[in-house]
Amino acid sequence: MQTGPPTFPRESAPGPRTRHRPEGPVKESGRSTGGRLNRLIVLVAVLLTAATAGPDAFAQDIDDETFADRPIAEVEFKGLERVETRLVQNNIRTASGQPFDADSLRDDVSTLYRLGQFQTVTADAVLLPDGSVKVIYRVTEQAIIRDVQTVGNTLVSDQELRGQIPLYAGGPRDDFLVEQSLLRIKDLYRTKGHYLAEVSVDDSRLTEDGILIFIIVEGPRVRIREIEFVGNRNYPSNILGSRVQTKPAILFFRKGELDPNRLIDDVATLDRFYKDRGWIDVRVDSRVMLGPDSKEAKVVFVIDEGRQYRLRAIDIASSGGTSSPLDVFTNEQLLALAELRPGDPYKRPDVDATVDAIRNAYLQMGFVDAQVNARSLRVGEQAEVDMIIQIVEGRSSTAGLIMVQGNFLTKDKVIRRLVKVRPGRPLDGTLTEEARIAIERTQLFNEARISIQQPTADEPRVRDIIIEVKERNTGSFNFGAGLGSDSGIFGEFSFRQNNFDIADWPLTAEELISGRAFRGAGQSFDITVAPGTDVSQFSVSLTEPHLFESNVSAQFSASYRNRIYSQYDEDRLAVSGNLGQRLGDVWVGNVAASVQRVKLTNFDPSTPLAIIDDRGPDLFTTVSGTLRRTTVDDPFRPGKGSALQFGVTKAFPLSIDRTTTDGLSEPENVDYWAFNAELASFLTLYEDFLGRKHVLSLQTDVSWIFQGEAPTFQRYYLGGQSFRGFEFRTISPKSDQTLGQPGGSGDFEPIGGTWMFFAGAQYEIPIVGESFSGVAFVDSGTVSDTPGFGEYRVSVGIGVRLSLPILGPAPLAFDFGFPIVKQPEDERQVFSFSAALPF
Repeated sequence: MQTGPPTFPRESAPGPRTRHRPEGPVKESGRSTGGRLNRLIVLVAVLLTAATAGPDAFAQDIDDETFADRPIAEVEFKGLERVETRLVQNNIRTASGQPFDADSLRDDVSTLYRLGQFQTVTADAVLLPDGSVKVIYRVTEQAIIRDVQTVGNTLVSDQELRGQIPLYAGGPRDDFLVEQSLLRIKDLYRTKGHYLAEVSVDDSRLTEDGILIFIIVEGPRVRIREIEFVGNRNYPSNILGSRVQTKPAILFFRKGELDPNRLIDDVATLDRFYKDRGWIDVRVDSRVMLGPDSKEAKVVFVIDEGRQYRLRAIDIASSGGTSSPLDVFTNEQLLALAELRPGDPYKRPDVDATVDAIRNAYLQMGFVDAQVNARSLRVGEQAEVDMIIQIVEGRSSTAGLIMVQGNFLTKDKVIRRLVKVRPGRPLDGTLTEEARIAIERTQLFNEARISIQQPTADEPRVRDIIIEVKERNTGSFNFGAGLGSDSGIFGEFSFRQNNFDIADWPLTAEELISGRAFRGAGQSFDITVAPGTDVSQFSVSLTEPHLFESNVSAQFSASYRNRIYSQYDEDRLAVSGNLGQRLGDVWVGNVAASVQRVKLTNFDPSTPLAIIDDRGPDLFTTVSGTLRRTTVDDPFRPGKGSALQFGVTKAFPLSIDRTTTDGLSEPENVDYWAFNAELASFLTLYEDFLGRKHVLSLQTDVSWIFQGEAPTFQRYYLGGQSFRGFEFRTISPKSDQTLGQPGGSGDFEPIGGTWMFFAGAQYEIPIVGESFSGVAFVDSGTVSDTPGFGEYRVSVGIGVRLSLPILGPAPLAFDFGFPIVKQPEDERQVFSFSAALPF
């Protein structure tokens, strides 16, 4: 019996094939002697044929019940010439000594076909005199491919085409892989814009010589000239065009290739777009219209919108399919959670949001097995549907053990402290999802999975929780370079470990080298070396997010910075510590202290005397407290929310005195109180169907040194990127008493102020995708020695933002600012920018 695919012919067994029948007593009848003689002649002929043909002449159908469960005495392979017997034996389950199983033989035949080495495969069985069975596999080997060639290709190299052909010289012929190669080569050409490319195989050369030749007719490159939407009455073409991936060609910017597979996906996308908005009967198709020279094409999406269905009513059904009552919530409580109301368009996102809201309500009550599903039911001839919400409540559960798996280096406490579920308390299912998100946000793991286990018979309401994580490499060496209008050119070399453990000292040198030491406590450790033309900085910091397993975070840092200004250099050495405490979900309080040593050197003749008097070195400390409220949705590209911060700082000297320009000694002047308040608000004014947002951001900053005296290097300055349109640090009180001309030079230079006010607005609009956007802005404010709004400045401008994940989370900024209200001594700076490129 042939058990392989029906398209392959079965090879006949050598000799006649008969069906075995057990012998028994034969009852004599009134037949003639001639009949007995005929039977005797037939029997002799059969015996002679068997003696000539051998035992294989009695090979029988493997489904014959005679063979069932008989032992297999021998397994024989016929037709093997090139293929080794061992390869076949290793790929079948049938072996001598096993009981005969027809299904196993069929599986073996299918397995041998999948090897790609055989054109035909059959399996037979022979009943031997001792009652055992001999299994015979008969195969016809595939022809050998002597060579693989491609002809007609000029735009694609032979090497690239070979990557699409899973056949090779010296291997067996496989017609399935030949067809697959044809499709893959054609798809390759279509992705390159050759929509009309044709690929075929020279069958005669393959059959006669074993040479596989792919004949390619590349055809012209087809570019999409235009995309048209027909039948779209309720949604404009620009909205639908933003949903599809097929785009017309734009010189130098977009190739506009015609890809049939992409067209199929676009049709499905448009169909889903309409049905998600209630157009349940919509039908979408695409057509390609080639130009006269077949080099340009017009793609037409044909849409039959049908009717937009609206919601008539919502029906709550229990698990039995009948209306409530339910045990946990009433119908009124569940309907209040619905995002849809009768008369609203039947939009799929609102349906999903309704289901999620109801499911979350059950999860919060401990019903983690609750099932909530929604289906629509059309009503009569009107474009109306009823939404039927079916609910299986299950029963409430209590949290059992919480087990953590997969953390080979990370300590359990790092994960457990992010889980708000407590053993013995009602199991809030929403907290498990919050815990999963919190674990993934630590960036310590590639994947986090939380599963609620089934209860046991002894405790049917207790559910254990298993947290499975996959650790990631949390250490990194980073190399990069940056360029800014305020900071010059700089390079950065840094080492960061986001899963540091200061207490995990290595026991051996191997642990240190392999990275198994100083890891596992969830701390952050950073060393940065950033030399530059204007700013050079070297820093080290250690952050503990949960000090002594509390909700208090701690950070220690030390840094050295050398800043080269146009008139002098500033060297600043600082050591600081910070304690933070989260107060609820949006408030954070911080207390920080730092010790700093500042020295000014390399004075230019135009340096103001006030700055030279503060040359130091000054040793002082600052103690500050801040309270911050944050509701922004994204720290780098917020679309909504606000950030409000209040801070108070006290600075006092640690050294006794310093020397002024006249050689006299006087007490150090780093002794002051300062207040700061900042508010940044973000509003999404418009969001398109792709989720791209038009965001208006408003920023206000008020800083005031209200008591004591602050040196010039601790005072306030604006300009450059902090106030676009004005030169860096030039918005400030100024002095013309300089080192070169103590009596007054007439050229006023900034010396910093004790009062700063800034108010700005910026509107960002996406231009290309989410990576390239434009901004328009207004900056305004002042810096002075007394609180008020005298000497106010205002500038307006435009700019662009380039956001690419490979360049980091913060976008590259390029702005053009133009002052419209300025003071006589102000200096303009039209262009400001900031760009950082990692290597």
